[in-house]
Amino acid sequence: MNVPNKRKLQFTAVILAALALIAAAAITLAIQPQKTYAHEKAAAFQPVEQTRYANRTIWLSKSADKAADKDLQVKKSRKLQVTGVSQNGWSKVAYQGKTYYVETRYLSKDNGYLVVIDAGHQKKGNPKTEPIGPGAKQKKAKVASGATGNYTRIPEYKLTLKMAKKLEKELKARGYQVKMVRTKHNVNMSNSQRAELANNAGADVFIRIHANSSASSRVSGALTISPTKNNKYCKKIYKKCSSLSKCVLTEFCKTTGAKNRGVMYTDTMSGINWSKVPVTIMEMGFLSNKKEDRKMNKSAAYQKKMTKGMANGIDKYLKRI
Repeated sequence: MNVPNKRKLQFTAVILAALALIAAAAITLAIQPQKTYAHEKAAAFQPVEQTRYANRTIWLSKSADKAADKDLQVKKSRKLQVTGVSQNGWSKVAYQGKTYYVETRYLSKDNGYLVVIDAGHQKKGNPKTEPIGPGAKQKKAKVASGATGNYTRIPEYKLTLKMAKKLEKELKARGYQVKMVRTKHNVNMSNSQRAELANNAGADVFIRIHANSSASSRVSGALTISPTKNNKYCKKIYKKCSSLSKCVLTEFCKTTGAKNRGVMYTDTMSGINWSKVPVTIMEMGFLSNKKEDRKMNKSAAYQKKMTKGMANGIDKYLKRI
């Protein structure tokens, strides 16, 4: 064999070996699953038990191997039970009795909504005045002292803080972020300051908890307060305030059995007029009514119903927007 032919054979052998390696690699890739974020085997998910919420409107996929598929749309704040997580950023979730897959980045520990709770009044009222709205000439007391139970003798400011704390606990259990306007009695916060706190926090819901009173002990029932459609301070949030007020009142009365006195539309409330976020005043019942005074202040079972009713109303409102 001459040298040139020997070199040709060696070159051919190298080429054939390289082709064999390429073919083997191709076969290996063909039989192995693609390890991309969208094609994970279910076995790759480490088992966990977590409650998470959709942080936006998202799509769920039925298959781990086709996790980019859009099989079921889920709206923001919907609760999902996470049963597995992968290193490639996907979660296996249980929803409506079925198993789905979704990118973990679309799930949050909270439901994405912030509720600011204002426990009405305080230990001592402040008779100094402030404008009833931004730039208003009309003024009223910065904060009233509130009512007192005709039979329990418990002041409104104590009842409202007790209920605010109960609502805070209930909403956090439902996945909400919650910010309290006050957590103690001895404060000095005007109605405009309370509204500004909710504004600065960027609240999705601002609920102000109060109890009513009347010259007649026969008057009973619950109502909510909302701005009118002609309110010059709340033009941008009027519809949302009205919807929030209706939802909270409906669910409150449904849960407690309290008489539904309807939504009261007025433009005289400073705490509403200064608000730039959806706001409602919840008047839980009448402290001047013997039965309601006792139930609101003394019955743990009724307080639980009031709490659940307000929380249900907030849930209902946020599902509508």
